[in-house]
Amino acid sequence: MRLRINNFLLTISFPALAIAAFVVINSNFSKYFLCFIAIIIHEIGHLFVMKLLGLAPKGIEIKAFNIKIIESSRYNTSFSKDIAVILAGPLLNIIFYLIFINIYAEFAYINLFIGLFNLLPAASLDGGQFIYLILLNFFSSEKSSKITDIITIITSLPLFFFGILILLKSKYNFSMLFIGIYLVLTLFIREEKYL
Repeated sequence: MRLRINNFLLTISFPALAIAAFVVINSNFSKYFLCFIAIIIHEIGHLFVMKLLGLAPKGIEIKAFNIKIIESSRYNTSFSKDIAVILAGPLLNIIFYLIFINIYAEFAYINLFIGLFNLLPAASLDGGQFIYLILLNFFSSEKSSKITDIITIITSLPLFFFGILILLKSKYNFSMLFIGIYLVLTLFIREEKYL
């Protein structure tokens, strides 16, 4: 599904719509909805700083397990602007955590999780983008990508291991295992890993 508003293009993939429909039908809709709101807050953080820095996005792609802001002028920006854009999403989630911790703790902790999760040094997350930008100061783009991929795998291994332990102990909780698998899979399914 594509929706164009002026020069801004919103693209939502069919799998993302299918997952959204499943969530609506599921009985835990309120928790998924809070997660969705926290993810939107995260993306608003990126978009707000982009707007402040004059980096107008061309659109947003929402896929099953990924949201990508389409923005071509970022390739020509400075290191400090890139870092500001990358860290804006997690920072806004942490700000919402601080605002809501005494008002609505569940929403506060979801924001904290989304913010901290996105800071993990994995290729598909803001933390991986941050590591990649730091490495670009010392290595070529190709070598920086390879090092970041290795860091992603190293980050995923403990999540995968603890995910298996949690699944065996609980018999139903596979969320940590899913996160570990997701982080590794993004190395193979993303068309463009960095920036």
